[in-house]
Amino acid sequence: MPKPRNRFADLPPITDFESCQRVRPMLLHRVGDAFEVWRSCEDKSCRRAKSCRRGDGTCLFAFMAAQPDAARRLLFYTVKNRIAGLSSDEAWVQAQARVADEIERYGA
Repeated sequence: MPKPRNRFADLPPITDFESCQRVRPMLLHRVGDAFEVWRSCEDKSCRRAKSCRRGDGTCLFAFMAAQPDAARRLLFYTVKNRIAGLSSDEAWVQAQARVADEIERYGA
C-alpha cells in the first residue's frame, strides 16, 4: 500500500500577514482538492482536470456551506482534536462521538 503523501508539505511557512496572503490561494486550492469539491463544481474545466481551477476558495466555501451542520461540526472537531495531538483515527472517533452526543442532547 503506498504511503499517503502530504499535500501541504511544500507550502512555504506562514510567518506574517504577507506570507499568509501568499500561501492562502495555494492552501484553499489544496484543501478543495483534498475534499474533491471539483466533483460537484459547475465549472467543466474543474471536473475534467479533477482539480479545482480556482484559488480564491469560492468552490470550497460553497461546498462547505452545502454540507449539513453535523458534517461541518464533525470536520471542525476532527481538526480541533488533531491540533490537540490526537492521531487521525482517534480524532475522528472522538469527533463522531461528540457530534452524536450533541445530536442526542439537542437534536439535529
